[in-house]
Amino acid sequence: MSKWVSGLCRFRSIAFAGCVALIFSSVVARAQTFKITNLTSNSASKASFPTMVVDGSGTLNVAWIDNAKGIQFARSTSAAGGTALGAVVTIPGSNGQALPAFQPQIAVRTVSGPTPNIEIVWAALDPASPASAPTYDVFASRANLPGPFVTTPLAISTTPTTPNGVPLADSPRVAFDTTGAVDVVWGQNNVWISQSIDGTQFPSPPMSLMPENTPLDTGGPRIAVDAAGNIFVAWTDESGKNGAGSYCTGEVMANGTVTNASGGNFWINETLPESVGTPVNLSATNTRNLSKTDWVGVNSKFPLGFYGCSYDNLNLFLDGIGRLHLLWSDDSPFQDVLTSENHGNRADGFTLFSFPINLATHSAASPNVAVDKNGSFYVTWSGSPDPGAPKDSEGIFFSRSDDAGSTFTTEVNVAPSGSISPAFPQIAVDPNGNVNVAWEQPTAALKGDGGDMFNVFFARSTDKGNTFPTVLQVSTNPSVLCFKPTNPIQMTPDKTTCGSVQIGVDTSSTPDMVWVSQASGSAIADIDFATATFPTGSISPNAATLSASNALANFTVTVSQSGFPGPITFSCVNGDTGKALPSWLSCSFSPQTLNPSQSNTDTLTISRVGTPTAGLFISGPSSRNLPGFARPVAWNAILAMLWLIAALVMVALGRRRALSSTFLARGLLLMTLTIALTVGLVSCGGSTSSPSSSTTTTTTTSGGGAGGGGGTGGGNSVTMHVAVLAQSGGSTTNLGTVTITAQ
Repeated sequence: MSKWVSGLCRFRSIAFAGCVALIFSSVVARAQTFKITNLTSNSASKASFPTMVVDGSGTLNVAWIDNAKGIQFARSTSAAGGTALGAVVTIPGSNGQALPAFQPQIAVRTVSGPTPNIEIVWAALDPASPASAPTYDVFASRANLPGPFVTTPLAISTTPTTPNGVPLADSPRVAFDTTGAVDVVWGQNNVWISQSIDGTQFPSPPMSLMPENTPLDTGGPRIAVDAAGNIFVAWTDESGKNGAGSYCTGEVMANGTVTNASGGNFWINETLPESVGTPVNLSATNTRNLSKTDWVGVNSKFPLGFYGCSYDNLNLFLDGIGRLHLLWSDDSPFQDVLTSENHGNRADGFTLFSFPINLATHSAASPNVAVDKNGSFYVTWSGSPDPGAPKDSEGIFFSRSDDAGSTFTTEVNVAPSGSISPAFPQIAVDPNGNVNVAWEQPTAALKGDGGDMFNVFFARSTDKGNTFPTVLQVSTNPSVLCFKPTNPIQMTPDKTTCGSVQIGVDTSSTPDMVWVSQASGSAIADIDFATATFPTGSISPNAATLSASNALANFTVTVSQSGFPGPITFSCVNGDTGKALPSWLSCSFSPQTLNPSQSNTDTLTISRVGTPTAGLFISGPSSRNLPGFARPVAWNAILAMLWLIAALVMVALGRRRALSSTFLARGLLLMTLTIALTVGLVSCGGSTSSPSSSTTTTTTTSGGGAGGGGGTGGGNSVTMHVAVLAQSGGSTTNLGTVTITAQ
């Protein structure tokens, strides 16, 4: 056996041992990173359909269904930093014949003082419903904390034409409007709304929001209220998806232009209050079809409007200034993730919605979205809903928009390499811009025989989603897959399933998750609640401007009181390069060392101690993402090496074959010129490059040219990011960044 073969074998043994150690350490790290609590500990009943809502104060509100007790509800307590749930209460009237059939929905309205209003709504099978065509009643329960929940005694979905409930494919949805009233919407073959002043007494019958004689097939309407007090009810339907020439069948395509005007439709009802805080006038006359109004004539490929094929996966969300946006995924003929942004007002005063744009490059499903305090959108979705889709389309994908939905970053797959059919992602962003994503990860290829299992996975980014260095398995044991494998993958739970993982960020900026935990072959199902115990924190405010006359700014650093193994020492570095701060900037902490068991806040002071300057070449470009100027540099370096090799060969040949000195001199001269050209390009590259992710983000807003040597005069300002680090127990945590603009 040759020496290199025996060396390879020794390396293989070492690598194998290292892999075993790495696997063991990852399991240990997982156990240390998440604290998992069983919320139910059922011995006879089965839990399902968990839901989690984080209110404006960062308090967790969690509910789930117990098939014997009814809806169970728990709320986090500020005494535990928001990471522990208080006593579990049963929602009155939610068992027996009113046992929920779908995931219950929660809305929270924060009023003055620590006494929010909470509304929970659900649908239950109507007792007179025929088995061949089930219908449902809608219920609501209200708590004005610290008071108890009070449930409306009558179902609020009964109408003169539907005395035994209405058809439903999903849960009713609920929202508080600016008057404090509760608005509940539901439907499948119609869209109904009911408004209650106190959250317990609802008028009968409810109001229909659909124009008369309009065919409809929707999984369920969604509701949201914007900052102006406008009430939006939106839904998608697929009533015409199988008709001749429908866009959904992919038929009418000519020269790349979609000329059909039928298929799935996008509806929206918008109610404008007379003024903020005054009652609203709900009416079906405010309903319009976006496919035939806002989206007609604005796209050359779809001149007659966009007709999607989407069923029950519409997301309504508000941007940083409280305007409504839409997000959904299409089912066919292309499984895309689509978004439509708020484009101001139409001539009639209603909101104008932009033509949809696609975020995904592969087949996609199950989108979810979060918005941070600066108004950036964070979108995640699952890939590969088709069994025949390319392997690289499987994953959990992420994209961000920093301009209110006009443009999005290139999608990033955050799931581990080789993941099999990961699905149903949920996303949450803390006040510091840390991105947290949770999803269900099958343990093997789906068979659909009832034995499919999944684990809960989690990914975290501390740089707004540019990278996801933390990807961990949360669950310690796999559970029965609640969703039936279908084609395409089912977008949302139906009444035969038990719900997907939910995620939220609490008052300590700590990500928390809930999911259904059911062992293979077991008739018992529990709800598991996981709290991340890795160190987290936030900084407030997140930006400041410094000048010679106003040379310092103070910030409050808040850390989680769980996760840090001991006293914390703080420091600052350049947030873009990871290197030391420039000489004109300094930071200090009071106290410099913090004991998290005694306090969770510290004061950061950032000072301008000199004249701001912008470095020319702070750090080299990333080798994994070379900017434009680096490519010719690399090629010239390669050529130089080739010429050097050639010159050495010529020298060797010259010694053996007596080549002329002139020939050798020309070769050496050419090599020298090539090396000189390479050095020259490196020296002047800074003036032509675009900053990459690894270079300092330094912007000259006025005065000298871009990429110059200073930016120190003529009213120049320099903007940079200061990363705040916390060291504890031998590990370092990036608590976030502060944007400093210095003059």
